[in-house]
Amino acid sequence: MKYSIAYLFFLFLFVSCESSLKTPKETVVAYLAATNRFDIKDAEKLLIPNPANKINLETLKKMEKSLPDDQKSRFLNKEKDAEYFEKTITDSTAQIIVTPNQDVIFTIEFNLKKVNNKWLIESVISH
Repeated sequence: MKYSIAYLFFLFLFVSCESSLKTPKETVVAYLAATNRFDIKDAEKLLIPNPANKINLETLKKMEKSLPDDQKSRFLNKEKDAEYFEKTITDSTAQIIVTPNQDVIFTIEFNLKKVNNKWLIESVISH
């Protein structure tokens, strides 16, 4: 019986963490945090499974394998230094523009869709 209670507690905790991403911006921040940690599984949960997003995940996997471990740490928490602009948000779609705080200025455009009441990234475009 005590295992059942513990299981239900952890199930509730897991579900509440998954549903805690209430806005498109929170989804984008979570995605960038996952990619900065090279956490493919968490990043994949935030994407709509389409060919372009699958290619992005494969690229991330290749990058992780090619970088030495001491170089990977420089990506951690970079999403916290970025600037986020909520360009358009409707009931079912959103566009978030991210400018990483780096020496080279470029932007990343995230297009999101609400799927089963959850914001997911449909496409990622760098400019």
